[in-house]
Amino acid sequence: MTMITAKPSRTILCPVDFSTSSEKALLHVAEQYTGNSEMLVLHIDNPDSGDRGTLLKEHLHQFSRYSDILSPYGCRVRFAVEYGSPAEAIISFAKAHRTDMIVLGSHGTSRIRRLLVGSTAETVMRQAPCPVLVLKSPESVEAETPALYENIEALSNSND
Repeated sequence: MTMITAKPSRTILCPVDFSTSSEKALLHVAEQYTGNSEMLVLHIDNPDSGDRGTLLKEHLHQFSRYSDILSPYGCRVRFAVEYGSPAEAIISFAKAHRTDMIVLGSHGTSRIRRLLVGSTAETVMRQAPCPVLVLKSPESVEAETPALYENIEALSNSND
């Protein structure tokens, strides 16, 4: 018996850094874009950050946790790990996988820090091959409880 699986109508890339902001972005995608969509959950790591085998085990643990969180939504989810500069890896991955949309969380860092360091979200918004939705969490989001998910500002480069 041959099983044919229909291609999802929409592929959404959701880059994560395992922060609360990333988890909120995952939940937003699960709540808003379920159905015939597929979520690609991407983590980018520094190539010089240590033993890749050990890091991969840690990543798999986090991905397993995300899988548990997303399972009630019935999402089609694939997980991936890339190494390199976060903005460049996200853009490259989006192009290679022909994603229809990128949804990512932002830590809400200050304007001064963004000017000095640069912002992954800003770079992705400017250079992505598809619409980008940035869920900007309050600066204190890492210390807040999950009940505050509704306190998120959405930024987008899409004309929709």
